[in-house]
Amino acid sequence: MNIGKILRERNIIVVTLVCCVIFFLISPRFLSVDNMSAISRQIVPIGLIALGQFFVIVSGNIDLSMGMASVFFAVLLGVFFGLTGGVGIGLLAVVVASLTMGGLIGVLVAKLKLPAFIVTLSALFMAQGLSGLVIPRGQQIFLMGGFFQFAGSQKIFGIYLSFLFLIGLCAAAYVVYNHTRIGAAIIAIGNSEENAKLAGINVDRVKIGIFMFSGLCSGFAGIMLSTRMGFVQPGLDGNGLLLDAIAAIIIGGTLIQGGRGTIGGALWGIAFIGIVNNALNLLNVEDVWHQVFKGVVILAALGVNWLLWQSKQSEAH
Repeated sequence: MNIGKILRERNIIVVTLVCCVIFFLISPRFLSVDNMSAISRQIVPIGLIALGQFFVIVSGNIDLSMGMASVFFAVLLGVFFGLTGGVGIGLLAVVVASLTMGGLIGVLVAKLKLPAFIVTLSALFMAQGLSGLVIPRGQQIFLMGGFFQFAGSQKIFGIYLSFLFLIGLCAAAYVVYNHTRIGAAIIAIGNSEENAKLAGINVDRVKIGIFMFSGLCSGFAGIMLSTRMGFVQPGLDGNGLLLDAIAAIIIGGTLIQGGRGTIGGALWGIAFIGIVNNALNLLNVEDVWHQVFKGVVILAALGVNWLLWQSKQSEAH
């Protein structure tokens, strides 16, 4: 294949690899095995949120609640652990609550035709408020031993178990998205709801299912967030996780208007965001400049992505 064609079709891979080289030249520790392992663990909550958000965005919608919802579900797990001393009931409560929340959002969007932006923004505020009600602000619940240590620190062949869980879920999502009628229906809805209905697709049912999966991914992200940190508190930055997840999806080539995107591209976008976050910490960038530098790097990546895409389109014509 022509090198230029490879660059255009795999632009996010090229951008990510270039950033890795730059960060390595600045700090050789960046490409160490320990640091790469740390990145794989750090991106798990972002990756889970991004996976759920991917399906929502491809369908032509948005879910602003996922970040704060993940914090609420982490808090919910911590509270059940504190009350019972075990995690079984807490994990079940998180799964049920996340599916219920996603289902309710889906019904409001699909059946009542309310804008997803407004519905999920309201859910964001409710999740944030409920987190503060369950655990008063400033207090923490520490999650020690057992499940939390195993899920947060256990490795298989040198790879964190939590990262393998993310990859496994992404693999399942890939099969559903690319090789089932559900995936085709999601893409069709993102391109045109009216045409999807004419094609015999039950648009309302698919939308509700998408938001239920989005809610479930938020629940999984909350669980993994709690196992990584070892404690939960209501003041965690859920919105930061959400913005990183959305940035990852868009950088990975998903069209924000819906109808186009790939699981592989989303995964590379997640890796890119994780690399940038890690590099900024490794280079001791001050917190006040952290978001500024990350914004510049993301904007530059999007610019390169867009230029390569335009080049591909020009060659096609």
